[in-house]
Amino acid sequence: MFSYILRRLVQSFVVLLIVIVMTFSLPYFQPHGILAPAFAVLGARSTPLNVHVWAVQHGLTQSYFVRLYKYIDQLLLHFNLGHSYKQSLSVRSIIALYVPRTIWLALSSLIFTVIIAIPLGIFQASRRNTVVDYAATGTAFLLYAMPAFLLCMLAIDAFGFHWPRFPISPPSGVAPWAIFTDPKAFILPVGCLTLLSVAGLSRFMRGTVLEVMVQDYVRTARAKGCGSRRVLWRHAFRNALGPIVTILGLSIPALFGGALIVEDVFNYAGLGVQTINAAITFDVPTVLGITVLVSIFTLLGNLMADVALGLIDPRIRIEGAR
Repeated sequence: MFSYILRRLVQSFVVLLIVIVMTFSLPYFQPHGILAPAFAVLGARSTPLNVHVWAVQHGLTQSYFVRLYKYIDQLLLHFNLGHSYKQSLSVRSIIALYVPRTIWLALSSLIFTVIIAIPLGIFQASRRNTVVDYAATGTAFLLYAMPAFLLCMLAIDAFGFHWPRFPISPPSGVAPWAIFTDPKAFILPVGCLTLLSVAGLSRFMRGTVLEVMVQDYVRTARAKGCGSRRVLWRHAFRNALGPIVTILGLSIPALFGGALIVEDVFNYAGLGVQTINAAITFDVPTVLGITVLVSIFTLLGNLMADVALGLIDPRIRIEGAR
């Protein structure tokens, strides 16, 4: 198991280095190239001399590889995500205020998604080709195809201005744990983010369970006299969890992407609103810092999914060791 985790750690580190290099290189492709922050800060005073002096003061005239080395060193050893010239603050201090709020929002949605989607997928598989299965499948397809902003707007119209009435926006400037002290204000954003995730996961769970139910060991269990409930939960459920664990790990970037839209629609001061504001104001260091942070969360999610998958199915560790 240790060698399996070590291999996954090395793979995640290599992927993280590739993401860091790509993220560091992106500013070179914007207008004015790497000197774009100088033009943004100086504005009308951006003469060639002023731009050069400003670039020298901030180390922008150094070679690509020297700056890349310093960027990797600051990021990995000091977790320094850069400096926002627009807000005159470090990117780490900017996003540190918003990340906990988004994490609680995404984590709450993930918990409700697992609680709803997995039993729903299993129930659909056990009632295959019935009216209940068709109704749940149609609803899942509708939610899966619906844009996030449209679902949020429909939820605001239905539950924000009609009965039952819920707050259409969480209170501004609240602490990250306000989701526990004022849960009613978070029903709509958490509910919308959960519905967006439940649709795909429940469909995947249904298909995985149906695939497992036709395996030979399930037929053997039925032949030995095991009841349908015992076969479903004792034999099919655990073997169907492997792909689901992987999907949950891969759903982390989708949760953050959905949170970006949900936070903007519901005016919730989280990482999504900060990302949109930074993109509108061309605050490139902040956007890139958030990109690196979300990439790290994604790699951590995939790593935890790989470890959990190895615990659930020991064959993965054995096959990987060959």
